Amino acid sequence: MHPAQPAITSAQWWGSPAAWSDVKGWRVRTIEDVPTAPGALPGVGHLHRLAGQRLRFLESLPGVGPLVRIRLGTAPVYVVTDPVLVHQVQSSKGRSFGRGKQFERMIPLLGHGVITSDGELYHRQRRVIQQAFTPAHIERHAASIRRRTRELCADWTPGRPVDVLEVMKALSVAVTAETLFSNRMPDGVLAQLHRVLPVIERAAVERPMLPKVVDRLPLPFVRRGDEAVARMRALVGEAVAACRERSPEGDGDVVACLLAAHDPDTGRPLADELICDEVIAMLIGGVANVPTTLSWAWYHLALRPGAERRMLAEIAESAEPGDAVPTSTDPQALPYTRAVMYETMRLHSVQLVTQRTTAAVELGDVMLPSGTDTAYSQHSLHTDPHFCHRPEAFSPERWLPDSGWKPPRHAFVPFGGGRFKCVGDNFALAEMLATLVAVGSSWRLTLQPDARVRTSVREPIPGPRGLMLIPKPI
Repeated sequence: MHPAQPAITSAQWWGSPAAWSDVKGWRVRTIEDVPTAPGALPGVGHLHRLAGQRLRFLESLPGVGPLVRIRLGTAPVYVVTDPVLVHQVQSSKGRSFGRGKQFERMIPLLGHGVITSDGELYHRQRRVIQQAFTPAHIERHAASIRRRTRELCADWTPGRPVDVLEVMKALSVAVTAETLFSNRMPDGVLAQLHRVLPVIERAAVERPMLPKVVDRLPLPFVRRGDEAVARMRALVGEAVAACRERSPEGDGDVVACLLAAHDPDTGRPLADELICDEVIAMLIGGVANVPTTLSWAWYHLALRPGAERRMLAEIAESAEPGDAVPTSTDPQALPYTRAVMYETMRLHSVQLVTQRTTAAVELGDVMLPSGTDTAYSQHSLHTDPHFCHRPEAFSPERWLPDSGWKPPRHAFVPFGGGRFKCVGDNFALAEMLATLVAVGSSWRLTLQPDARVRTSVREPIPGPRGLMLIPKPI
């Protein structure tokens, strides 16, 4: 029997590096003593909870303890709920943690790109890719994002509902492809990518939760995922070959950096298969989360007209002469629009990220053996009441400098942290800001009166289903 969990204060929660372990009455020493989340079923574990009320289940885990055992089938996974301990996993003790089973299960789908790789291969890949995400490159692509957004919105008819999530996905596919290939992608490939990417994205979320044997079963969702991956590889291979033939030096884009890179051991150029893996990883990373975040932002703004008016007024006031869309990349510019973006990322973030210990490591008061599967939930960290007042409320004002509130250290990690932090985090922020500004300079988006918006957990960030918004010109 475990002792009853003591009540803790906010100061105790945030103030000590040991966090929960300093609270009297809570002393866990061995991994066997870690509490198990309630509701596990024999042979199934907590899979039924993750398949049903996934977000509610993840939100409940901090109330169980700083480290909580859940079971995926019969396999234990130790979920870290204390942000201080999450920071240790990512940074101070990060060398003792590698990729977890979630990423291993993605390899058959995504290959050995920067999303799934580990060790020296991961660090080499990251160094190459970072060359395409300099501030100058990001600024150049921000102008392209604004142009593409205006082009997509030009097809809108005032008063006719639009599926905003689909529009944002189409935009992200185009923007990510341009980041990868500049303007060198063969005609027709973009539309085909837009069709197969959502299928692969869902497979990358669903399959890691299931046993490996599922990959070999003749199930419809397995077949759809495998067919989409095969089509994706063919499309990417065609595009990379075209780039190599036409203009291998490119324009400082990701593919150009990969084509110019050489294996440090052999001195040879990177194999086409590894380049394709990298492109697929970047495509998935680029289109998985940004469209969902932007769609939720428009949804919340439609429900809070006061917040929408304030953001649109700020955009209008900051427009440069002769241009309806602000171009400043000054981090102090557009504070309220940025606050909308951060608040949306707080409310809607990645459900579960896994890592595995590569050596025995002490986390809090628990000694985790080598090979222990761990995880943390950005969503549960960001919506924990210790993090902010009324965490369920959409309140961009909390992010403004004069609000008196500052996110507790380590508690807001929308792009992860440590050595596995998203390589394109600054680009994603620039893309979201540029899109909000480009749309908000010309349109208001109001919620369709009979809209029934549901949350789908089939994407890395749970997305809005049935979100139809009505565009009205400004």
